[in-house]
Amino acid sequence: MKNSASPNIQDSRALRDPAFDLDSPGTVLFSSELALKGHRLNKFALSLRNRENQPRFRADETAYMRAYGISESDMQLVRERDWSALLLAGGHLQAILKIAATVGQSLWHIGAHNVGIDAEAMKAACPRVVAGLPEGME
Repeated sequence: MKNSASPNIQDSRALRDPAFDLDSPGTVLFSSELALKGHRLNKFALSLRNRENQPRFRADETAYMRAYGISESDMQLVRERDWSALLLAGGHLQAILKIAATVGQSLWHIGAHNVGIDAEAMKAACPRVVAGLPEGME
């Protein structure tokens, strides 16, 4: 796929349109059951809103997550940056985004992971170019 600052309409059609599918692994519905399942995961992730916690997490991810009672399987998903599986494990997108931002990734990375491409391919496939973002924001 061509990677340019201004993708044309053909580039944006390189990704298939997502099916409207409410069954896994389609659209993830953040239900009460999923919220309860991911309670500790989300509490941990949202703790990263506090900038003082971010370097503590980066210094020792496992110790930081253990302090929040995260399951071993969820800790492994965080270590692997498996954004799709974290959503299915009960992570709320806004909470998971805090983890991604702490490790230098963004919503582009999460979305790209969900469709099986890299973030640059995802950006190139977007039909609308966003300009005027502050320096360092992508």
